[in-house]
Amino acid sequence: MSDKQKNILHARPDSIRSITIRLITQFVSQFAIVGFIALALMAVALFFMLIRMSQLDMNRSFTSSGLQLLVDSLEIKSGQITFDPKLLAEVKESGGWLQTLDERGNVTSSHFTPVDVPNHYNGGELAAIWSRKRPFPYSLYIWIESKGGVDYTLLYGIQDTGHLLAQKAAESALITDRTIQLPNSLEHEIRESGGWLQLLDGDMKELASLGKSEGAPSSYSVQDFILRSEYADRYAAKLSSFFDERTAQTWVVHRPLPASSYNGLFGSIQSVMIFGFAGLLAVVLLVFIILAFVYAHRFGTPILHMMDWLQHLANDDYNEPTDRKGRPRSIHKNQKLKRRYRLFTEIFTSLSRLSDTLKRNDDVRIRLEKTREEWIAGVTHDLKTPLSSIFGYAHLLETDDYEWTREEVREFAAIIKEKASYMDAMIGDLSITYRLKNEAQPLSLERVEMNAFIERAIIRLLQDPRLSAANVTLTRMDQELSYPIDPGWFNRIIDNIVANAVLHNPPGTAVRISLSTQDDQGFVILVSDNGQGMDEATAELLFERYFRGTNTEENDQGTGLGLAIAKQLVLAHGGTIEVQSAYGAGTVIRMAFPPK
Repeated sequence: MSDKQKNILHARPDSIRSITIRLITQFVSQFAIVGFIALALMAVALFFMLIRMSQLDMNRSFTSSGLQLLVDSLEIKSGQITFDPKLLAEVKESGGWLQTLDERGNVTSSHFTPVDVPNHYNGGELAAIWSRKRPFPYSLYIWIESKGGVDYTLLYGIQDTGHLLAQKAAESALITDRTIQLPNSLEHEIRESGGWLQLLDGDMKELASLGKSEGAPSSYSVQDFILRSEYADRYAAKLSSFFDERTAQTWVVHRPLPASSYNGLFGSIQSVMIFGFAGLLAVVLLVFIILAFVYAHRFGTPILHMMDWLQHLANDDYNEPTDRKGRPRSIHKNQKLKRRYRLFTEIFTSLSRLSDTLKRNDDVRIRLEKTREEWIAGVTHDLKTPLSSIFGYAHLLETDDYEWTREEVREFAAIIKEKASYMDAMIGDLSITYRLKNEAQPLSLERVEMNAFIERAIIRLLQDPRLSAANVTLTRMDQELSYPIDPGWFNRIIDNIVANAVLHNPPGTAVRISLSTQDDQGFVILVSDNGQGMDEATAELLFERYFRGTNTEENDQGTGLGLAIAKQLVLAHGGTIEVQSAYGAGTVIRMAFPPK
């Protein structure tokens, strides 16, 4: 087992613990969020029901709930008494009016007060009105509140139209055969309000009626009568009464609630509670359904994607499954994991590494097979000519038809040695160029200062007897530049390019090597000469393998692979190489290396 595999195995428990902790955290946090949402929904539902029931209560009787809220909202601003505008609107909606009195009985503020209401009261007068010992056209409610050490008296009055109508009916009605007869004006007033009149005896049974609604009761229990009087919203009708002490009879006026007080589904406390809790249950159920889909999407999608990826790997497809746009499903455009896949970061990282490793191993296998086949084919082709020469001279040496002199034998041996050396160099260069082409030749990079390195490479190159008379000059960069290279292979680049410029041009050709920096510390090497140059077709094939062929009759003994090797080494260093040339204008080879 390799060290890398051991490291992966040792890392697995940590990865599993990390994923386990992350899953626990996710589930706990998600359930906490669900609980918070449920509590928030309950609070909203309860708040809605309280507000609605308070509204219904105020619609039924402002004095039972709204008056307390109104008193609590009392504030003193710049010496003026103010109330909540919304509650004042409720006062107006209920048909009431409001006054505040100081300690002397003077009215200090007034809202919606009719003209027949006094603006000053003394203590006895106010007590008589409140106890109904003095006639007063309105039902009066009194509240005393202390603010800032000052006592404020609030008067809330409301005209009970139904009570007045019932009282007028008791004073002017005639009863004929269980039918009530009223003056035209009074009857019109009752009917115009949508109401009807009923007369009850001492046992709360009907004696007579006027305009009675279909299905209306003909008798009442004490409890039923009180409930209908106090909780009009339950019955969608307001019951007002007048008890005639002389006859012990009760006159009742029934009037439908106004539209603002009775609103269909939410027109009663029971309906508010029923629909409030039903709505809460429906919303909570909807939230859980949505969360179920979210969980399925958040946790199920990555798991299904990993299973699909493993299936691809089993079918020798080493690429991550893609979406309809051809992009890996788990990766954003910025090459980061999508949010729903981050929970399984370690697993996706391992799958990606596994895919890369399998793909790389498969590519290596294919390249090695291809390299071996091409190498065999290349050796077979390129070694025929020198091998034929070796066979020829060997055959001459072994024939009995001739007696060769010592000088001739040495000449033949020298030729055989030359061809054998050529074959050895050819085999070496073939091996190098195929390894480089198939990325099977690793580089050992180290940072070196390029000015000094290239200068040393040229000095060493010119020590070759064949190049000792070469006209080669170097122009250094204006500044020192440290760059990561493989020193051995980079020497080969300089040797092959410069030697080619010297050996394949007439003697005395000037070869100029200049170095220059690029932005962000990349650099360029220009190798130029004023030699014979070449045509466009030759320049296009200059870096191809075997372009010069295997003509062993040339004096330079070249293999035809030098420039191909130089190009592949430049590419292996991440650089680019270009050639510009024309007949009679010399040649320029430009090598550019990016910042690193």
